Amino acid sequence: MPAWTLLARLRDRAAPGLAASGDSELVDALLEEVRTEGTGAARQRAAHLRHGRLGRVVDSLVVAVAAG
Repeated sequence: MPAWTLLARLRDRAAPGLAASGDSELVDALLEEVRTEGTGAARQRAAHLRHGRLGRVVDSLVVAVAAG
């Protein structure tokens, strides 16, 4: 079963608790961010492929964290 299908099921199962805590919108936004931008690990691998140096990967992480 595809990971996104499992995540959708998990999100649906957690919906009552997320709604009760007011976290539904946050979780939906974070899941959409991962869906569109990829995971942190995927972004780090891409940075390494682009630059070929671990130091540049760290630099890209610093920029990402600073941007929020």
